[in-house]
Amino acid sequence: MTSVFTGRVPTFWHGHGVARRMTEQLTEGRETLVIADEAIPVPLLAGFSARSVRVDAASVDVTTVVTLAQKIVRRPPSIIVAVGGGSVLDASKIAALALAGGRVFDYAIGHASRFALTVLPDAPPPIDVVAVPTTLGTSSETNSVGILKNESGYRLIVGRTLRPRHALIDPHHLATLSPAAVREGVLEAFLRLAGSSTSPRRSARANSDAVVLGRALLDSATRDMASPEGRLRLARLSAATQRTAALRGQDPYSARHWYVANEVAFLLEVRKMAATAAVIAAVWRRICSGDSRWGDRESLEDFWAKAVAGTTLPLDPPSGITALIERWEIAPPPRPTARDISRIADATERSWGNRHPMLSALTADDFCDVLRDSCWNPEPVGNECRSSRSGSKGVI
Repeated sequence: MTSVFTGRVPTFWHGHGVARRMTEQLTEGRETLVIADEAIPVPLLAGFSARSVRVDAASVDVTTVVTLAQKIVRRPPSIIVAVGGGSVLDASKIAALALAGGRVFDYAIGHASRFALTVLPDAPPPIDVVAVPTTLGTSSETNSVGILKNESGYRLIVGRTLRPRHALIDPHHLATLSPAAVREGVLEAFLRLAGSSTSPRRSARANSDAVVLGRALLDSATRDMASPEGRLRLARLSAATQRTAALRGQDPYSARHWYVANEVAFLLEVRKMAATAAVIAAVWRRICSGDSRWGDRESLEDFWAKAVAGTTLPLDPPSGITALIERWEIAPPPRPTARDISRIADATERSWGNRHPMLSALTADDFCDVLRDSCWNPEPVGNECRSSRSGSKGVI
């Protein structure tokens, strides 16, 4: 009788020097492949005899992933060490599916070429992946999600077979991050909690864990984002969003701002958190006006009030998140043209909206309204600029 796969969370290691120490321990005597961001010095690779592949994190896409998969199949390792930001970790996790039976990798790549969401068969990971993040906020080192960029956009691949076996968080690997990158990472982790908290279908424990972690992220970011200890704490809190009940609930798609920001980022070719900074307040204004298609007003207001208690942030969620984004100097993208707004809205409906469960009952017209109401950099792009509504940045 075959036992049922019950899943597991990664073994979590953190602290000064843990990356080199645990990598050596976990890979000793094993055929090892290291996949690392070519732009980042990786101290643990010094003197490390394992086979390695360097990738350009800025250009990672489906071609990169397929190439990695071919290398993995050609000479199968017994363990993979992935070192980099979210794009490198995601690429490594997806490429590792090439060692799974049943042509899972081919299914994932093929399905993602046609659909925005791919759910993998529930099965154990085909190989141990050791994830060593060099950025904050993505939580790729502890989650069961992979983002695949192809010609259609950023596609979402989900399944417990993607979850790494070990996560190693070493402050030495976070030392080169700019202050702006740290702030964006903290915002990403915080909004992961806030997005999940827009659903009313959650347990008391889930709501409590989300508030505790949200408050801790804001407090830690206020006190210390620069020192190795401060960055380690923030990285641990980001990982904890995946290791507690904070994201659990009956609505797996409750962070609805993510889907709009995803299309903004792809079509405008901007960073995901810059896109998020543009649209989040507009989405929250709709939730707080009672439009339940975007989320539950009471749930969002309850999370926000408790998470920001004791801070100087406004208690109104849209105004409060606008104030936080401005305080942390996370600049939104330049204002899109009317044509760009139409393209983004159409792509969002096609991939996530209308009859899809992610943005159910929302259409291109709804997304156009959100985008026109969003907060953009005052410098326009192109010649067809349409001004966003006055007051879209909220009141501080």
